[in-house]
Amino acid sequence: MKHSLFDRSLLPPARCEFLLLSDTHYMLDVGDRPLEFESRRQQSRRAGVAFALAAALEPDFAVHLGDLVQEYPDTPDFATALDQALEQLRASSLPVRHVAGNHDVGDKPDTTMPTHPVDARALDLYHSRFGPSWYSFDRDDLHFVVINSQIMNTGLIQEDEQQSWLEEDLSNHAGRRLFLFLHMPPFLWHPDEPHLGHYDNLGEPARTWLLDQVRRHRVEMLFAGHVHFPFYDQVAGTRQVILPSTSFTRPGFGHLFTSAPPPEQGRDDAPKLGFYLCRVLDDRVDLHLIRTSDATELDSTTRLLTPTPAAFPNAPLGITLLHPLAPSTEIPLAWPSTIRQPVRNDYPFLSLLELGATGVRVPWTDFEQPLQLRRLSMLRAEGLQIQAFGPAPDELDLHHLLDAHPACADAWELQLPGSPWPTNHHLEQFRDCGRRTPLALSTIIPGERVSGKQHPRTRIGYRPDELPELDRRLGEAATSVDAVLCRLDGDDGPWETARDLSAATSLSHIGRIDWLLTLPGEDDRRNGLLAAEALFAVTLTPGARLYLDPLIDLDRTMDVRHGLLDTLCNPRPIFHAFRCLNPLLREFQNTHLAPAEREIDQLRILQLASAAVSISLLLPEDPLALPEELFTPGIHLYRLHRGTVEQPESPHQLHIDGPSLLIDRR
Repeated sequence: MKHSLFDRSLLPPARCEFLLLSDTHYMLDVGDRPLEFESRRQQSRRAGVAFALAAALEPDFAVHLGDLVQEYPDTPDFATALDQALEQLRASSLPVRHVAGNHDVGDKPDTTMPTHPVDARALDLYHSRFGPSWYSFDRDDLHFVVINSQIMNTGLIQEDEQQSWLEEDLSNHAGRRLFLFLHMPPFLWHPDEPHLGHYDNLGEPARTWLLDQVRRHRVEMLFAGHVHFPFYDQVAGTRQVILPSTSFTRPGFGHLFTSAPPPEQGRDDAPKLGFYLCRVLDDRVDLHLIRTSDATELDSTTRLLTPTPAAFPNAPLGITLLHPLAPSTEIPLAWPSTIRQPVRNDYPFLSLLELGATGVRVPWTDFEQPLQLRRLSMLRAEGLQIQAFGPAPDELDLHHLLDAHPACADAWELQLPGSPWPTNHHLEQFRDCGRRTPLALSTIIPGERVSGKQHPRTRIGYRPDELPELDRRLGEAATSVDAVLCRLDGDDGPWETARDLSAATSLSHIGRIDWLLTLPGEDDRRNGLLAAEALFAVTLTPGARLYLDPLIDLDRTMDVRHGLLDTLCNPRPIFHAFRCLNPLLREFQNTHLAPAEREIDQLRILQLASAAVSISLLLPEDPLALPEELFTPGIHLYRLHRGTVEQPESPHQLHIDGPSLLIDRR
């Protein structure tokens, strides 16, 4: 059987698949010459790995969004670097279409920019090697358009030619799904942001003209590079996606994070490197980030590709956003820009999409902040459900909140302060407002003693033993709620808690049980085992969702905790464990599977089984060999924390070093 570097089995069928790479910056060998940044020596090999991975995906086509080489057109070694970069690309057999970048033809026409602007000579050289720098092509009813951002606002005759061509091309393809590719993004923060001295956007008046064309012709997606950091935005329904680089990150953007600076002053934040797989479906385009990180050699392990939230809306994984969805700042005035650049941290947003989370809990006060509200609405458009929560004092007027924030949330969660029991006023609100929106119920109970803490803590969520009494009180008041949120605590064991509750008496006035899990500390191994157990246990309570926090590390609070992302918004192993386990379990959500638990050689095993399938979650305290009795021919072993899958031919020398899933289809 042919070995594949990618497993697509969890993805829905697509009409078309294409790849987007950007800013590969092929670097000539400089030998032992000292460099300002040592990571420059790795750029070419990192690009080579990216091209090899991209080719292994066997796309219908690929688009390189510019900056193929590190040299500039007016440097002595430019032609040599370009020859070697194209040879590397040809060797990968990746079918690539090219976009002109500033390292390919020259900088945008801004007298503050650090390099020579594009001119007719550089443009002629590019066209002689690559063909026209503005062109279009089709695939069925999909129309793909490439333009040269570098010549905009130059006054060159080619700018007028491109402008006339683009207006005509878009008009001639009205009614088709349109995709636009360019190197320089129109904007980062806002369409009206300044452009003189701003290294990362199109200048005026070309920016306004281009965005008018995008709006008028309802372009579905706009893709750009140049920034070396991913960003996401929408313009009148058009999704604007800015790609990461495969070779290095841009230092100034490290100011987005509340952390120590990344390596090399922010230039070598390698976990952020990668490219996108774009899968076109009938009603949407799914974006999959293929992380290349600091790899300089190709790894033959099979990577598991996982769905986006829109592909499986009822999956059980949700996240409680303790941090704002969209932190923002201004990048200090520093080279290569000569102004401060307002910028937004889109990593939390994009990480939720990559993770495949299908719901988030947010404080309802986020709806009163225009930036957060706009980003949350975009998150909903990407397939996530928003559950707004907040304290519910006895004088709460929920109707007022619903009137003030119409269509902002998919559900509202009322947190009863000080007591798990609703008052008569609360019950009246449930009866009345439950007709307008799904309602969930939670609690805020202070004074919970926690071992090792100086002060008692506040509990959010019900204990399972409180549910029968809550259900009784709701019944007496002839009302009900759609969901109740319960705590899953590491000390009690998520598996045992969920199993005991599923075997208890049914609840007649509570629609479903959702679970809250807070990661307990800074031990990534323990967090990973606990979180995998919790998500696996959720399958025992039909229709339930697990809300996990924190998404991002808390490192300066009374309760320091690691999250799914570190303070640089780079994934911890638990991120990949959740990304993989969430869709793997979805297939079995509505299947009756008998739960079991056992231990073999200090390997804890949680199991769900029927006559047709056995699903085993392996939770090793320490690395160990796979017990032979767990092996059967044809099993699939998913190393969740690594995001990989394999079909072992024998158990010999097969080691388990983190939460893993065995699926045995009998």
